[in-house]
Amino acid sequence: MKTNLKKMLSILLCLTMVLSVSACQKSETASKYKAGTYTATANGKNGPIEVEVVFTADKIESVKVNGENETEGISEGALEIIPEKIVSGQTLAVDAVSGASLSSEAILKAVEDCVVQAGGDVEALKVKTEVAAAVPTEEVNYDIVVVGAGAAGTAAALAASEYSQSVLLLEKTAKPMGAGTLAGGLFAAESDLQKAAGKTVSKEWLYDEYVTSSSGYMNSLLVRKIIDESSETVNWLIQNGCKLNLVDAGSGASYEHIGMPATLHGYAEGGAVAVSKLVESFKGNGGTVMFSTPATDLIKDADGKIIGVMAKKEDGTELKINAKAVVLATGGFGGNEEMLRKYLGANFSFGEVSSNLGDGIKMAWDAGADELGIGTTQYFWQTFSPEVFGSLISTLGDDWFSLTAFSFYPHLRVNNFGQRFSDETTVSDFAIHGAQIHMQPQQTEFLILDSSVLNQIATKGYVSVEDHYGIWKDNRQFYMEFNEPNDTDTLIEKEKTPTDYVPLLDAAVGSGAVYKGDTLEELAKNMNVDYETFSNSVAQYNHAIESGKDELFFSDVTRLVPVVSGPYYAVKYSARNLTTLGGVKINEKIQAVDENFMPIQGLYVAGADAGGMYGLSYVDFEGGTLGFAYTSGRLAGINAAEFVNGK
Repeated sequence: MKTNLKKMLSILLCLTMVLSVSACQKSETASKYKAGTYTATANGKNGPIEVEVVFTADKIESVKVNGENETEGISEGALEIIPEKIVSGQTLAVDAVSGASLSSEAILKAVEDCVVQAGGDVEALKVKTEVAAAVPTEEVNYDIVVVGAGAAGTAAALAASEYSQSVLLLEKTAKPMGAGTLAGGLFAAESDLQKAAGKTVSKEWLYDEYVTSSSGYMNSLLVRKIIDESSETVNWLIQNGCKLNLVDAGSGASYEHIGMPATLHGYAEGGAVAVSKLVESFKGNGGTVMFSTPATDLIKDADGKIIGVMAKKEDGTELKINAKAVVLATGGFGGNEEMLRKYLGANFSFGEVSSNLGDGIKMAWDAGADELGIGTTQYFWQTFSPEVFGSLISTLGDDWFSLTAFSFYPHLRVNNFGQRFSDETTVSDFAIHGAQIHMQPQQTEFLILDSSVLNQIATKGYVSVEDHYGIWKDNRQFYMEFNEPNDTDTLIEKEKTPTDYVPLLDAAVGSGAVYKGDTLEELAKNMNVDYETFSNSVAQYNHAIESGKDELFFSDVTRLVPVVSGPYYAVKYSARNLTTLGGVKINEKIQAVDENFMPIQGLYVAGADAGGMYGLSYVDFEGGTLGFAYTSGRLAGINAAEFVNGK
């Protein structure tokens, strides 16, 4: 009996074990997801990014970005790489793409939403797999290392490669990056394009512009060198595949520049294409490029001479790069909140390229370079604040950009206190007006529109307010800025076309970008500004127009647009920062120098990392920043190569 009971218990135990194993096996093979296609959105840098995720029962089959408004030339890396890594790794533990962190985070957040919809385990997908063992340091040797593949860095690498095939170009993002991929063009004095058009520019005039804008707070020898070399840079870029068009000043919407010398050599195919072509020319010369490989530290010898760079590869490998010279061109610190707050104050805006974190500046300082120009930045035109951007784009979609149309014309502007603060006829002098907005509380301006001017534009077009492009009828001017076309033929037609902006404005009310009031008092209340101050500003402005004299800002009152009839609208803009413009003191050979102006051997600093070209703001002619970036980069590459070759 006992024997039979023992056998029965053994059988039951075995059955229990079998059932347990079976249950475990069933659990392990249970569906991870509800198979299907799911969509979700999350806000990126410029508004909502929509993703579509396809799940099978046990995996993420595909991730596709269906809609976005991100900045062309910057966001593509995130839009391609993040979905690919999610699918290949079956994970949400994916690092943001450098230079497009906001876009990356939005894609990840939207995919996370889709995982939840599909019944997946978000937290499990966020767990990073630990590396089993430390990856050993890899050591390589080059004559010259250039850090940063923007305009300045690419020019430096390409120029150096004409003297040496042992040149390495490092870029921490997945593709060529920097303000140079977004800009419109560069200046020169006597380029071949200018000579052919009979539009050469006086070097003395250019030099005087730098003196005026800086009030003398500039490295005059450096400025002179850049001006002298500017034309050779343009010719050299064209020879290396960069297509440029010489265009008249003001043809890109800066009405105040009409009549100035034709300094701007505009990108014919866009900055992203131009810089990428220069990278290909560099590789054709035998140069080596490493993307997704940020530099972390400079290597010095006992005498302080720069002898290399430490970097980190995408797989985590530490890279020791021995070199005879290093060029830093990392684009300033427009994406570094801590540095912006410290050097520009609490009233700041982020630059256009979020990957510009001051890496090169800090490395140069650590190597003994002196500081210069750290408080200089390029405020230019205006934008919408991050707080309202997402709401605005959600409301208007691609039509949001139409709300910038008013910004080019001399409508009344007031600040957060309701005060008029500038001569409105200079608003298309973008560097100056950008700085003026920066100087206002919360870097904010309200542009005021009344119904009479809106009705006028709806029946006669904006050309009836002011003709900005008619002088180029039958004389087309074309170039690309922000990788979008600036075409005077298109702009002429747009300005002539009657446009009713009222439906657009009404749709945007409530987004935080547009306010409306049947009376000025109601408008002031909705704007949250003091009515008495605001009404006094409107009265002073209108009186200036009626009397023929602006006692406050000395405007050309014949160009001002009256504010007389309701309903009234206010469009709220914020200061727009393109990039910071300094940090490291250099000499006219583009060498980093210490506090005694003595060169740091083997170290060159170009583009937005370098100080000395400007005072507190951007120069007031077209192509200044990009011209300095390319020319300082080219000279840095040449001089570094000569240093290596013992010349």
